[in-house]
Amino acid sequence: MLNEFVFNQPVKSEWIDYNKHMQDAYYGLAFSYAVDHFQDCVGFDERYRTQSGCTIYVLEDHKFYLNEVKLGSELVIRTSLVDADKKKFILHSEMSVQDTLVATSEMLQAHINTNPRPKVTEMPLEIYESFKKLLEQPNNVFHRRSRKLTLHD
Repeated sequence: MLNEFVFNQPVKSEWIDYNKHMQDAYYGLAFSYAVDHFQDCVGFDERYRTQSGCTIYVLEDHKFYLNEVKLGSELVIRTSLVDADKKKFILHSEMSVQDTLVATSEMLQAHINTNPRPKVTEMPLEIYESFKKLLEQPNNVFHRRSRKLTLHD
């Protein structure tokens, strides 16, 4: 598995604001859809959530808006794992339109056991081991970027 998870999303007409470009809230929605795609690919999918009673929560999120996005654009969002421990992980995503970078996002996420009430807990060992393998990949562009988020207790 490569440490680059690609998600495509067309810009919907209801995402366009009075300035005739994508409203800021919808950048977040598109990034969230891309993160859901990442989670499905690594094993935190609907089946896992239903069977385990565990899920993923966003603890911190930073977005950077670089260029306007217009109606009819096709968003390509590339997401990569940039750091992880047994309970939390950091994702970096880049949103592009026709090979032009339009926004970036960094998210700190936590593995949560929802029973009996939400609590941060260790993720399954097999997923954590796959995260370690993803982080070992030498050609991952996201590892060369300066990161704003860090794992902390």
